[in-house]
Amino acid sequence: MKIGLSRHNRMKFLVTLAAVCALAPELRADWGSLRANNRPAVRRRSDFEAERRYAFYWARFYPGMAVGVLPVGYVQTSVGLTGYYYYDGVYFRPTTEGAYTVVAPPVGAIVPQLPDGAEAIVIGEDTYYYGGGAFYLPQPTGFVVVEAPVGVTVPGLPLGAAPAVINGVTYYLAGSTYFLPVMQGGVTVYVTAHP
Repeated sequence: MKIGLSRHNRMKFLVTLAAVCALAPELRADWGSLRANNRPAVRRRSDFEAERRYAFYWARFYPGMAVGVLPVGYVQTSVGLTGYYYYDGVYFRPTTEGAYTVVAPPVGAIVPQLPDGAEAIVIGEDTYYYGGGAFYLPQPTGFVVVEAPVGVTVPGLPLGAAPAVINGVTYYLAGSTYFLPVMQGGVTVYVTAHP
């Protein structure tokens, strides 16, 4: 003998269950605890600006990192007699083993376009762009990497920036640029400095 709910009673049961779950959240099962070996749910930070930066191509690379091949679409650039390969905010140099090493953005390099996510920073009459850990100024043939202007606030450090304590104050050094961490609106930002 088969016992079952009629279609009408089954619908009433599901509607009642949904109402109870919606009105009493504490009665709902924490489905995250039922999966993945009862690990607690992962809580994400609320610093969305920092998380947004990690979505860009350049955020995955740091100076000294070795790569086997160059990305499709790279361009060649040079500073003096030193040649570089560039792709979306990342600069590469060939190694003797046939691979490539990521290097800090070289001051004086001219690239045809800014890295994705570059932010405009107006200082006086000049508009700088900051992206991929470098400052750029527009040129007729593209954008040139320039030294960081002092006193500019940027949302994040370039990858590979290392702490440096000078006169008891902690700065972060990336290439030849010092960054001083400060709180602004509850979020840590970094001001270019000359200690």
